[in-house]
Amino acid sequence: MGAPAGARARIRATFDDPLVQRAATEGNRVLLGPGEPAISEWAAAGLTLPDLDAMQHYRVGRIREQLVQRDLAGALLFDPMNLMYATHAPNMQLWFLHNEARWLWVPTEGPIVLFDYSACEFLSAHNPMIAEVRPTTCFTYFLAGERVDENASHFAAEIAELVRADGGGNIRIAVDPVPVAASNALLAEGLVLSDAMSVMEPARSVKGPDEILAMRCSAEACRVACRKMFEALRPGMTEQELWGLLWAEMFSRGGDWMECRLLSAGARTHPWFQECSSNVIQEGDLVAFDTDMVGSYSMMTDISRTWICGGGPLDAQQRHVFDLARQQVECNIDLLRPGVTFHELCHKAWNPPVDEYRQYSVLYHGVGQCDEWPSITFPESWERVGYDGVVQAGMVLTVESYVGAYAGGQGVKLENQVLITEDGHENLSPWTLEPDTFDLL
Repeated sequence: MGAPAGARARIRATFDDPLVQRAATEGNRVLLGPGEPAISEWAAAGLTLPDLDAMQHYRVGRIREQLVQRDLAGALLFDPMNLMYATHAPNMQLWFLHNEARWLWVPTEGPIVLFDYSACEFLSAHNPMIAEVRPTTCFTYFLAGERVDENASHFAAEIAELVRADGGGNIRIAVDPVPVAASNALLAEGLVLSDAMSVMEPARSVKGPDEILAMRCSAEACRVACRKMFEALRPGMTEQELWGLLWAEMFSRGGDWMECRLLSAGARTHPWFQECSSNVIQEGDLVAFDTDMVGSYSMMTDISRTWICGGGPLDAQQRHVFDLARQQVECNIDLLRPGVTFHELCHKAWNPPVDEYRQYSVLYHGVGQCDEWPSITFPESWERVGYDGVVQAGMVLTVESYVGAYAGGQGVKLENQVLITEDGHENLSPWTLEPDTFDLL
């Protein structure tokens, strides 16, 4: 069944608008992707652009493999990262992170149906993976007010209809976190719910060939943006001024956003996780940052570096913690290969003494469109929060280090992004870790 008759009429009227037709064409939509200067920079770096259609077919196949393994009729997705993975159809990504007004039905077998926000139905008209676009009946208090339960019931009835049409009698579905009214309404329709992230995180963890090409492009865009930030670094700048340069360069290369504001200088490098501020960077300060960049093709490049402002030599305290952080990254990269377990990585990793130095929250984590599964903790935390698994070829992991002495002084943040290959690993961010330069090794 399609959308209700009134909704179908409204959709037809929308597409009768010549400006909407133009906006919905493939020729116009590709302008939303990366352009110059990224295209020329990628060509100069010898990079191949990804085939986005092939990438989407691979991703939907990965989702459906997970659904089959778990005997589920389909997945109901709200998280913008999950929608982007399944459709490559962006729409107000950050806004939908806190307004559940857009969702996607991916059946194990059957047509994919996107429910899009009012007046946005045309945005995915170019996408061959989406069989139908319907308007949403929103159930958040902001958009529904006192009609939350009424609208949630309408939403759930539409989803139940799709499940019964596609599921072959299977009423078990995976669902992203949604407001209570929505989950209650789905349960009232007789559906059995499970956590969609247990489907989506494993699906997203192994990258296909075109995802890796896209990630290489994103990483090169990040490298160029970081280099421009390095070249601009001067005493007297504020942390926010420096961080703003990275945002501008990221956007100009088709990037989406950065998940955090993690850049700090001088005494504010210790402890870590202090976000950038109006603090003025001084000559001789360490400047540490973590990109967390959802960049070109919506692929994340998550690297960290620590630089010295003014280019002078590090003092003894700075050099000591820097050398420890670099040793941690380099030693722990060497452990990565297909078949190694999360438990082995946790317990074989090299770490500075935990009673002398503050360290980061994890040793390794997955990365794709954002920080992803797995998250591999320190040995001291294994019994409390650790979980096991096996590293596979096609995974991408970041190798983390933060070192700050409990005795005081400045801290150092370093991180590289590493592809697991069939016979080992490849550093996707092979840029020097040294604090007084920024270039390829």
